[in-house]
Amino acid sequence: MDRVPLTGWKLGYHALTFVLVVVLLMGPALWNGYPLIYFDSEDYVEMAFSFNPIVWRIMTYGVMCSVARFFGSLWAMPLLHAILTTWVLHEAVMGFIGRWRHMVFLGVGLALALFTGLPWVASQVLADVFAGVAILGVATLAFGEGLQPWRRRALVVITAIAICVHMSHVAVAAGLLMVLPVVWLGSRFLRRMPRPRLFLPSLAIIAGILLVPTTHLFTMGRFVFSESGQVLQLALFVQNGIAKMYLDEVCPQGADLEMCEHKDELPRTADEFLWGDSPFDEMGGWKAMHDEAGQIVSGAIRRFPGAVLRAAWDNTIEQLNSIESGEDLVPMTWHFVRTQLRRYPNEFKEFRFARQQRRPAIDFLTINSFQIPINWAAELVTLLLLVVAWRRRDRTTTGLAIVVVAAIIGNAIVCGALSNPHDRYQNRVVWLALFTAVIGAVRLDQRFAGQRRISIRAENEALALEAEQGKANADGG
Repeated sequence: MDRVPLTGWKLGYHALTFVLVVVLLMGPALWNGYPLIYFDSEDYVEMAFSFNPIVWRIMTYGVMCSVARFFGSLWAMPLLHAILTTWVLHEAVMGFIGRWRHMVFLGVGLALALFTGLPWVASQVLADVFAGVAILGVATLAFGEGLQPWRRRALVVITAIAICVHMSHVAVAAGLLMVLPVVWLGSRFLRRMPRPRLFLPSLAIIAGILLVPTTHLFTMGRFVFSESGQVLQLALFVQNGIAKMYLDEVCPQGADLEMCEHKDELPRTADEFLWGDSPFDEMGGWKAMHDEAGQIVSGAIRRFPGAVLRAAWDNTIEQLNSIESGEDLVPMTWHFVRTQLRRYPNEFKEFRFARQQRRPAIDFLTINSFQIPINWAAELVTLLLLVVAWRRRDRTTTGLAIVVVAAIIGNAIVCGALSNPHDRYQNRVVWLALFTAVIGAVRLDQRFAGQRRISIRAENEALALEAEQGKANADGG
């Protein structure tokens, strides 16, 4: 049943809480004095002006950065991030909480701002913030209650946008597209299993997935998802030593591979292979290595399936444990300065004197010292809530927890086993555990309160009935 729309002072108070959460999520950018810049930010900003593809990026977030170009300020990006994230948080709270929703919404925003890295992710010129937004959007569309139809449609649009801006978001969303029907099928046989809505979340996921090649078709003339996946997988195989194992076996047999000449020069990490002093550029780089990368990756999987599976498992576990905030948020005066001067020269002074550019770099040691234990605890609480909600037949909390747990694990598989473990990849979604823990705790408290009220009402009615019967007996006597 749709809830009654807010009016009067309640609407104003609700709007105020929304603005406050937006400000909280922009807090690091406001404190910094300028949006936070990551290494990848340069490519996306350039794509917003040139619309020329960069082989190791997808175009969708570059197109989104056109918002900053339209307003003539990079401040538009953290503001856009914060507004869309707050919108999805708001709809999720409205969909999962029955009473005191505006208070819970503000409390959730404050908790996420203080105890997770979400504000630091939202304040960057980077697509990472939408990883968790996409997951929460899917969960709300599948299990949220009481949202008006226009709000559900708006949530579909925002969720689709959040999915399309990065290929890892696409992969995780595709995984959820398989999880939800399994949960729905399970609900036909188990009464405790929640029954998700399938149409709107599936629509959001499919639309988000298709937006990637559609955007590439209009900007590049090719209906493709990504042209860098095979090279990224090769880099991970270099890091895991699997590429060297394969080359050591096939090169003496006369394999026609460029990497055979450089198999003893391979670096230790994937990042060094792609971006550091390695033979990668000498072999032709991303485009020239595309086909050979695919040949090496597929050949290694066939010859060493056990080693590939062990490496994938180890990388997934490493990714699950890598949740620190602030990875590579270092001074960018040496890296981003030319793009800043060329594209946003009027903001160069803000960029140059932002806290990020000062020495020493921003210290995340204190932040991580309390955020990491809290987020680990939140992940554990989410698992416990899943068990408690299942036993108490709270299907809504169970559904939310299933989606969040599946997505956190799926993100670790996609980014760890298929890409390369980094703290920023898991940090961008781990806040969902704290969100789920808070929402689940509030829902349990409200259920207990409701049960207490029902019990007290029943007890009062029984006492009243007993008193009436006693009076009737006295009158009869």
